[in-house]
Amino acid sequence: MRSKSMLVMVAVVVVILCLTLIKVNVSPPGKTRIILEHTYKTYIAPSCFEQAKVTNNLADSTLSKAQELKYEPESACTEQALGKEKMSLLDTILVKAGLKSSKWSW
Repeated sequence: MRSKSMLVMVAVVVVILCLTLIKVNVSPPGKTRIILEHTYKTYIAPSCFEQAKVTNNLADSTLSKAQELKYEPESACTEQALGKEKMSLLDTILVKAGLKSSKWSW
């Protein structure tokens, strides 16, 4: 019995270490809020809106809708703001579950 409980404890420690030490590249979720610029067929990260080239043909939307419409990022600022982020497996799970905010939580 003692060796079985020890084995379980070691397995738990290994899983916790893996969840916190292994890093993966994570893309923004499809539900990430962005701004569509319909005239130029581009999308803009909210943090880049002030310097963006825009008309009055705008809409609040999601990244998945912009990709569905085949819109392009408006600028390098938007590309950078929506770029992949390196996160631990645990952080990735928490972000995907909506339990932790990420750099795309605007």
